[in-house]
Amino acid sequence: MSIPVRTQLINASRGIHPNDIHGLKIWLEGPKYLLQDESTWPKIPHKLQIADDDSEVKREIIVNTTASYTGPHIEDLINYFSNWAMLLRAVAWLLRFITYCRRHHLTLNEQPKRGNLTVSEIKNATYAIVRHIQNSSFKQELNDIYKGNRVKRDSRLSTLNPILVNGLIRVYGRNTHKEYDTCPIILPHDSHVTELIIRHYHNSNGHVGKQQVLAETRTKYWILKGPCTIKKIIRDCFIRKRQHSLPLRQQMAPLIKEQTTPDKSPFTYVGVDYFGPLIVKSGRTCLKRYGCLFYCLTTRAVHIEIAHSLTTDSFIAAYQRFTSRRGYPEKLYSDNGTNLVSGDKELKSSIKQWNQSKIGQLLVQHDVDWHFNRPYASHMGGSWERLIRSTRTILKAVVRQQLLTDEKLLTLIAETERIINDRPITNASSDPRDPPALTPNMLLLMKSNPCLPVGILKKEDIYSKRWWRQIQYLADIFWKRWVKEYLPTLQARQKWQR
Repeated sequence: MSIPVRTQLINASRGIHPNDIHGLKIWLEGPKYLLQDESTWPKIPHKLQIADDDSEVKREIIVNTTASYTGPHIEDLINYFSNWAMLLRAVAWLLRFITYCRRHHLTLNEQPKRGNLTVSEIKNATYAIVRHIQNSSFKQELNDIYKGNRVKRDSRLSTLNPILVNGLIRVYGRNTHKEYDTCPIILPHDSHVTELIIRHYHNSNGHVGKQQVLAETRTKYWILKGPCTIKKIIRDCFIRKRQHSLPLRQQMAPLIKEQTTPDKSPFTYVGVDYFGPLIVKSGRTCLKRYGCLFYCLTTRAVHIEIAHSLTTDSFIAAYQRFTSRRGYPEKLYSDNGTNLVSGDKELKSSIKQWNQSKIGQLLVQHDVDWHFNRPYASHMGGSWERLIRSTRTILKAVVRQQLLTDEKLLTLIAETERIINDRPITNASSDPRDPPALTPNMLLLMKSNPCLPVGILKKEDIYSKRWWRQIQYLADIFWKRWVKEYLPTLQARQKWQR
């Protein structure tokens, strides 16, 4: 019964019909030479001869590689930390673990400690880290010192007279009276451990400067290229950058069109602001007065009015006195003060009422375009803010600590206005043949009546008996010099270039 089963297995695996006896015979009995003597068996060739140009041969290249894993390196552990104290604690715990693994081969006194880390363990960790760094950076120097030779002249340590104390290279230098253990340990400047030590001393001393950090580190360590290395590391300290960096500034704003438009009468484009208070004496009491400064954006001339209070009515009265003497401006710029905002609203309503009245039909319509600077942005009116400072300087120099009456204050304000308008706005030449420097008063004192026709003016008009032509010609000379001499000086940004 075993034969049919075997036949069925062969049939299933080889696909031969059970009745095919000749096909099964080779699988059941094997080849015939196995029944003969072994010496008659066919010989197997030792080496198969294959032609080089055989197209049936498939050539393959086999490459063998070997990989070895040695575990985490000590450099990876050092570079993992960015804090010197944390690195010391990590190495100290690692050394305790190594001691714990060897506890069966240690004496009773050498058994690992339990609980928190001790000072001695932190010192051992420092010793292990520094020794590893020196073995990596000063291999040649260590070999020379071990052999009892001096370091080579081209070595980085040749000027420090290094010595070896307990496996660490220290600076002996010229101070031969110093104990070996108190000599500073030499560290390379391009090591991660050196950077951590510098940051540690910098942070623990309140983010001080380069010299103090250098002095603190040299009590224990001598860092090669110490000043440069410390300066480079401290420069990247975020806290020090935040404390010592200069405040950011925006670029100086470009000039507006109203500041560079010539051939306009003075006070066509005006900036206005208040200053004060100014103390005056009225009988036995002292009262406050305020200065209202109107500034011509084109000619840099000023007009000062005295306001008795900061109310809207007081400002409107000062504005009316200004327009009565200087004419109505086309544009008015001011800070976003409460009184000026209110004055703007009342002036608009007043002008609207004037246009509806019979008087408005006889008068020229004066439309004033009023611009307010942004709130808390007094620097946008910096040109007239600077002249307020000049006005304060003149008043303090003249008045000192005297108490003036209203009449004396008006006289003083008029004199201050004259002094400011006599200031040169162009450079004064040292050549006596050159014309004098331009001042705002050159145009203010020659101001013509704008209702008269201008016409075509010539140089001969200066000798004409018609005085208005003489004044207009002098005004043209002022504007020509203003364009050629003064306007180019405004192009450069003296500060806030970025």
